[in-house]
Amino acid sequence: MSNARSPLPRRPGAPLLAPLLAFFLALLLSACGPAPENVVQEYYKAVAGNRADVAVKMFSLQDVKANDMTAVQGKLMMIVGEQYSRIQGEGGLKSVTTKVVEQKDDTATIEAEVTFNNGKSQKDTIHLVKEKNGWKIQLR
Repeated sequence: MSNARSPLPRRPGAPLLAPLLAFFLALLLSACGPAPENVVQEYYKAVAGNRADVAVKMFSLQDVKANDMTAVQGKLMMIVGEQYSRIQGEGGLKSVTTKVVEQKDDTATIEAEVTFNNGKSQKDTIHLVKEKNGWKIQLR
């Protein structure tokens, strides 16, 4: 039997501390939501994947009046459908790179370069607003 002592004293409950801290750190980071440039990338991926319902939910509709909501959502579905057709017409989506042009408090401007599978690309400037549940694309 060895009488060697552990170099660190054991405290009751210490083995639970690390996982608990990791959990709260993950919770804190997830509450922040994705960065605005990530929202733009996810938007294009949703459009290219023909997931118009997901793409439309990425728009800020907080300033839309209740009686206009159905019409606005319908127009957004049409726009997303047109973007999907354009992406398909270019052979599909190869990549999306984003760069933050400006970010202040609850607004951001993102420059996106969309590259298609046929080698063509286009640059878009997207404006976002931070709402209580994360970044959303502004209607302009």
